[in-house]
Amino acid sequence: MNNQDDDHHVWIDPKHEKNLLKRLDKRLLGFAMLGNMVKALDNSNLGSAFISGMEEELHLTGLQYNWMTVLFMAGYLIMQIPSNMLLSKLRPSIYLPSLELIWCILTLAMACVQSVNQIYVIRVLLGLFEAGFFPGIVFLIGTWYTKRELGKRMALLTICGSFGNGISGVIQAMMLKTMDGYAGISGWRWMFVFDACITALLAWFGRKYLPDYPHNTTWLNDKERDIAMRRMNDDTSSKLHDSGLLVVPGGSGTTSGRESTMDSVRKLIRNKYLYLFVLGWTSLHLSIGAAHTLGIMAKKLGFDAVTANLLTTPDILITMFAGLCNGYISDRMRSRFWCIICPALLAFFGLTMLSRFVQPFELLYASYICMHMGLGSITSIVMTWASEIISRDIEVRALAIATMNTCASIMWLWAPLVLWPVTDAPRYRK
Repeated sequence: MNNQDDDHHVWIDPKHEKNLLKRLDKRLLGFAMLGNMVKALDNSNLGSAFISGMEEELHLTGLQYNWMTVLFMAGYLIMQIPSNMLLSKLRPSIYLPSLELIWCILTLAMACVQSVNQIYVIRVLLGLFEAGFFPGIVFLIGTWYTKRELGKRMALLTICGSFGNGISGVIQAMMLKTMDGYAGISGWRWMFVFDACITALLAWFGRKYLPDYPHNTTWLNDKERDIAMRRMNDDTSSKLHDSGLLVVPGGSGTTSGRESTMDSVRKLIRNKYLYLFVLGWTSLHLSIGAAHTLGIMAKKLGFDAVTANLLTTPDILITMFAGLCNGYISDRMRSRFWCIICPALLAFFGLTMLSRFVQPFELLYASYICMHMGLGSITSIVMTWASEIISRDIEVRALAIATMNTCASIMWLWAPLVLWPVTDAPRYRK
């Protein structure tokens, strides 16, 4: 079967294109999947450590834990846009692995903290240097893969993030069972050492195998580079040219790029769907924040640290499975609306039960799962729906998605302190 560019109708040898995709999947997609898993693992390890001895050893309070989350998000928001601007001027094969290496150093520093103020500083720095990874890797994937190839690969990227969250509690439980007290170091500190080692390996993998852009990736041969360049559609080529990543003789320079961007911003502001999606996306992420308190809640109710960590894993794995099923059903039925409404009703039931703090614990745990499974399974559907109906203009869609994500992230500057605060003493018993 011949592959053709949507606008230029350029024929590409399917065999050579398949070989290029295999190399990209092993190198680019492999790095992206592992990187998103490690990023999720690093984001989850603070909560795992808090319920595994950090709270008692450093004499932390629930309010201080809440501020750790807020400070991380503050750093994350500050650096998100500047990081992508840097990525457009630097080689991804150097920039993204460098971010990973800095994560490694900061994660090791978390294993050595002795006070809450040290944690505060490290959390801000982690937010600053983690901010560029996900939007950067999504942009890079979009540079290499065509529209017909992106859906499955983005799904794999998302699943790996959920998997990282799911195994965090398991790893922390293993550290408590096998490493707690080894060499005089607490189990929760070994968790950070373990994460740092994985992050260092990933940085090495990225520096060695990650591609840059189709025109300047050194490990492509001439035929592969030609295919990669021809596979880029007009939208992608225009983006790369305007950012200086693709030089085309006789090009119009950057002025038209600025004009195009301002025109896209004006179109976005006038878009009637944007504000509804921003409101829905922000509300969704505020509500799903309840899921992050499951392990801490279990410990406050009297479970030991190992059990509290393990209780978080089934919840996340069930949510992953539900998300995959809902995405498949949504594509099969060609409907987004009902694949949002039905899981949302299940989540509403779970949140209602949680608001009453129902007992016994088994019922409370089931309520957490209903809430997380319902909300978690519609996140990708909402984003897909937004991409489909907000605008056909790729620049407007990109700006809309960035706006949705930014607004949702801003909410996390206050939500941990107001909606999901961690208290210092339990109010209930098992």
